Amino acid sequence: MTSHSPYKVYLADVSYFSGKLETYLRYKQIPYQRIEMNAKTGVEEVYKNTGMMKVPAVQTASGLWLKDTTPMIDWFEEQHEEHSIFPQDPATQFVSKLIEDFADEGCWRTAMYFRWSDPANAWYLGQRIGKEVLSGWPLPTAITGGYFRIRQTRTFLYGDGLTKQTEPVIRQQYYDLLDSFNQLLENQDYLLGDQPSLVDIAMMGPFYRHYFCDPEPAKIMRDQYPSVLAWVTRVWNAKGSRFDNKGLEKFTVDSFKKPGWNTILKEIVVSYLPYLRENASAWQAGKKKFDCEMQGVMFKKLPVIHYRVYCLEVLEKLYSALDDGSRQQVSELFEPFGDLGLEVKEGDERVSGLYQEAQLPLAKRTREISVFEKLSIMSLGTPWDIRFPFK
Repeated sequence: MTSHSPYKVYLADVSYFSGKLETYLRYKQIPYQRIEMNAKTGVEEVYKNTGMMKVPAVQTASGLWLKDTTPMIDWFEEQHEEHSIFPQDPATQFVSKLIEDFADEGCWRTAMYFRWSDPANAWYLGQRIGKEVLSGWPLPTAITGGYFRIRQTRTFLYGDGLTKQTEPVIRQQYYDLLDSFNQLLENQDYLLGDQPSLVDIAMMGPFYRHYFCDPEPAKIMRDQYPSVLAWVTRVWNAKGSRFDNKGLEKFTVDSFKKPGWNTILKEIVVSYLPYLRENASAWQAGKKKFDCEMQGVMFKKLPVIHYRVYCLEVLEKLYSALDDGSRQQVSELFEPFGDLGLEVKEGDERVSGLYQEAQLPLAKRTREISVFEKLSIMSLGTPWDIRFPFK
């Protein structure tokens, strides 16, 4: 992490996805220069070159830019083959990528709930973000932190389905994950076995910067689930050079049949994938809100998220690309919980319009940013339906 590194990594120390990417880079032992983003660098460097004032973002030594952790990890895996985190078996790799998508998009609501629902926790995070992330604003930290706290609560809690009826379901997901991980870690150090893989890196999104670092969920983990606490620190400290490069060969679909995975796999089938489909249907119909049942409770007036239409498109393409034998293995794994619903007939392929945008590296942007545009994105950010800011 020196100034001579080939990559400049723009991140926020409280950010969901920054924690995920930084865990990955540390494991791969890829040198990088760590740049904590503030309002100034966010506008003049990240937004100017990626079109989004969101982190993490990466600038390569040749001046090319990368965004969005999932395609970024794919890109880094191609550029730096040593210490891969991808299981080699196609079916196992697909299930791992499905879990990565669930960790990214299906676990954030609960992570945001624990961060912003408790007043003391929210005040602490608001002040910290005001000091670290919004330091470029010409306003006192107390004001910027308070503004950010209100914006996050309005957008990510009450604006995304939190009610008295849904709160127990949202809150329970954290405990379900803790129970699942606790079972998986009884006889192994990582979620699939004796070395880290994509599912460990993916789950560090919610578990590191949020559950491990935020006061309320950290206390729960520390007091009741110390083995999960130890897993977080173990993954953060893991180095690829300590493991056999061929170790991932032993991971198969059967690795997901161990006690502990059932709850996660069931939630993906009965709640997360139906949510993605309902969201995509609403987007296709031009709606801005939709209702969706999850865990037996109706979530009303959820915002339509364009980015998640792309997520479903990617999953469908990955599933279609599997050979017949691998697809059969995946179907049998999820069969006790229901049909994945990812098979798409020829001619009915989903088109989000974002697929090309995710191809890395990004095309160079030369457009100048007006003063009005700068003020607007500093105040409001860029649309959260493309990628979430500072989770």
